[in-house]
Amino acid sequence: MTDRDRQALESFWKQRVEDAHIRYQEATAALRIAREIQSQAPRPDGSFAFGQALRAENRALAEYKRVLTIFNELVIYGQIPPED
Repeated sequence: MTDRDRQALESFWKQRVEDAHIRYQEATAALRIAREIQSQAPRPDGSFAFGQALRAENRALAEYKRVLTIFNELVIYGQIPPED
């Protein structure tokens, strides 16, 4: 792999990390809103919305961690990421 190819790959994965981080922040904000609404909404609806928001935040965090790990392994160890 040439230096130019590696830089392009690092740039690509850096953008993926940034995108995943933004999605995680948005999911965290949605969870905060769902938590506030839960106390005001009727029992089944409020709890359901909160559960959905919590699962979405967990998925976003898992994806952020996955992409960040791939990026770190690429930058630090030169490990080429798997095809996505």
